Amino acid sequence: MGSKCGISAAEARPRLGFACQWEEIPERTWSYTPWNLRAALRSVTDTTDIGVQIPPLPRTALKAIHTRYHGGLTTTWSSSPLTEAYVARALRRELTRNPAARRCDAVLTMYEPAALPVPFFVYSDISFDASISAAGSAEAYAAMRRISPSTVARRRERQLSIYERASGIIAMSHWFARSLVEQTSVPEEKVHVVHAGINVRNGGQRGSDVAAANGVTGTQPYPPLRERLGPRRRLLFIGRGFSAADFYGKGGDLVLAALAVLRRTHDAGITLTVVGPASWPLPGTPPEGVRFLGTLAPNDLAALYDSHDLLVVPSRHEAFGIVFAEALARGLPCIARDAFAMPEIVTPGVSGALVAGDDEHELAAAVAATLANDAIYEACYDRAPEIAAYFSWERAAQATIQIITQALGSTA
Repeated sequence: MGSKCGISAAEARPRLGFACQWEEIPERTWSYTPWNLRAALRSVTDTTDIGVQIPPLPRTALKAIHTRYHGGLTTTWSSSPLTEAYVARALRRELTRNPAARRCDAVLTMYEPAALPVPFFVYSDISFDASISAAGSAEAYAAMRRISPSTVARRRERQLSIYERASGIIAMSHWFARSLVEQTSVPEEKVHVVHAGINVRNGGQRGSDVAAANGVTGTQPYPPLRERLGPRRRLLFIGRGFSAADFYGKGGDLVLAALAVLRRTHDAGITLTVVGPASWPLPGTPPEGVRFLGTLAPNDLAALYDSHDLLVVPSRHEAFGIVFAEALARGLPCIARDAFAMPEIVTPGVSGALVAGDDEHELAAAVAATLANDAIYEACYDRAPEIAAYFSWERAAQATIQIITQALGSTA
């Protein structure tokens, strides 16, 4: 018996609309996540892009209208009611005017651009409730994002309304799924988990073989994994973002402080490569032992994973942490924070270590212990192909389609 949404009893794969508010360079949106997920979805089902890219003139006008002085000129245009209304109207117009969109059985939205008049599913890595809880208060979160507490309250209520109307919420992690149920009171049956994929080329022929054995296609060959024999001294910090606030949020200042401790008390030859902001985010110039590379595209990061000995990113705010999966897919151990979804990726004693707080001595000790632990390096090398196969967008797309198919079938 067919369903209201055109899904047969045989669970034919649904025709999917893909809704995202694209940035000026679309592929860079949300650190390349929507771009790669959409490509993977197109390989497994009929997928129509109904996303919105605000043209230059309206974008410039919205930015100008919402420019304020907050310790420097800043704009809150992306979180304004005008922008939200523009995006929502554009999405609904696309649903009615685009013939391919009208044939869609459901729409997958990236975050919550709007509530839609068709079955829709939200894919996200964090909510306002989870962010506020992590920051300690709505006021602290507002200060961190450089927006007003009233804006946070308004956008949270809007998000809750969209969650209520959504057919399902696909969380990027188990941590976020628990938050949705326990903090936001979303019905458990509406919440699903699909871990993200990595945004650099997948790891090696061994990784491709494992992926194929698990029914996952599309992984690209990559140079063989390298064994990281001693002395291990090359640390890597990757903090995707373009500001000092982003650098702090990723724990960049803490890594620099721990590096100073390590070079003073452990090994003066330890170095750190920093990738992230377009310009050096702190006063002065990079300290001795630090190489600053600025902002790099995902595939430019691949060689860095192979040429370093340890990824160190003790993020204070890291909804998921694709960078850890990318590193582990190349056999590179990681130091992360015991918070958010990071413990779902980094396992202490197996793939690296987790730190609890902002103590540079704790972080330095974790780095030194990991660099000296041959068993961790052997485990990371052995597990890299499985990590690369699992954290693929092809696997994520297949899981997403399965969730949507089952949800639509249950409404028959």
